[in-house]
Amino acid sequence: MSGAIAAALAAGGLSLRATNTYTTGTGATETVPAGASQVRITNSGGGGSGGFDNIGAAFGGAGGGGGEGFKTIAVSPGQTMTYTVAASVAGRSTNGSGTNGNASTVSGTVTGGVISMTANGGASGKGSAGSDLGGAGGTSTGGDTNTSGAAGDPGGGGVLSIGGTGAGAAGSGGNGAASGTSGAGAGGRIRFEYYG
Repeated sequence: MSGAIAAALAAGGLSLRATNTYTTGTGATETVPAGASQVRITNSGGGGSGGFDNIGAAFGGAGGGGGEGFKTIAVSPGQTMTYTVAASVAGRSTNGSGTNGNASTVSGTVTGGVISMTANGGASGKGSAGSDLGGAGGTSTGGDTNTSGAAGDPGGGGVLSIGGTGAGAAGSGGNGAASGTSGAGAGGRIRFEYYG
């Protein structure tokens, strides 16, 4: 969490009560702990995997990084939110495009209103002779602040293509490849920071 947000919460007389960070979970439930009156949610999508192109050792395009959103909202102990963390996606070892990254989501109705956050995964890197494009970065919606992931490098020309970074600490795209297996797209992450 940024120092500015922590300072603003502290200025309001709030202190950190608990932090829960998840790298897995599908349709899972998060329960607001005792003593919490605010939650800061960080929602990060997954990265796309790299493409594969071994025609002339061209290298496939790299996958894009996942998007990320932040939201601070009032909560009460015992309220629940539902979340799904983006799973990683595998690279490939034959010519063709990688796999698009998965989205991370958080939803629920709490004291401060409705939560509906989606951090989309980065697009896959392409792998086709003459069309080894890098994947676009994933977008994010529903946060107070939403940031897109970085695009993956294009492939071609025999030069290694590097995957795009996720908008936060998770969800980087996979590198493109011309041999072996292209890089996997990293999974997402969701963090709940409770203040009271």
